[in-house]
Parts: sequence; C-alpha cells; structure tokens
Amino acid sequence: MVRPAEGEVELLRVDGVIAAEPILAALRANGIPARAAGEALGSVYGLTLDGLGEVAILVPREFEEQARELLAAAERRELEVSEDAPEPAIANLVPRPGDEEP
Repeated sequence: MVRPAEGEVELLRVDGVIAAEPILAALRANGIPARAAGEALGSVYGLTLDGLGEVAILVPREFEEQARELLAAAERRELEVSEDAPEPAIANLVPRPGDEEP
C-alpha cells in the first residue's frame, strides 16, 4: 500500500503507470507538482490484477484543491490542448475560456 509523504495527499488511483502519465502531464502542465507511486511488482511485471499495478497520483497538500478542480474539469470535458503547446500535446490540457468556475 502506498502512503503519501509528509505534506502530500492522494488525488486518485489508476491502473498502471501508463494510465497515470497523461494525468501527471496535465497536472504538471498546469503548474501542479505531481508524482506517481505504486508497488514495484506492478511496474516490473506490468500487472494490473487485484490492485497490484495500481498507481496513486500524489500532489502537495497546498495544490490539492487546484488539482481536484482540474480533474473535475477533465471529467466534464472542459479541457482543450493549448495551441502553443510543446510536445507531447497531452501535457498541455488547460481549461477552455469561459469554462472556469465562478
């Protein structure tokens, strides 16, 4: 079981590092430091069975609200790739103008 370090919170869990990468990239592109943590066995063998390959997305506590808002916007499909995005484009998901919450 992965435990956040001092000052970190667990944002969500996903199945495997590959599923975590676009989320990490979007968070980081929006100025939110984030890291993935999981059991070594899952990453070594590529297992995603019964939680073995489960990866936790962790962010500093002071970025939790901003990170959750970004994930909520993604779930509502309110993100777009910015035009000035360097590769990879998935890392540059930003809220669309007018979609910001009041």
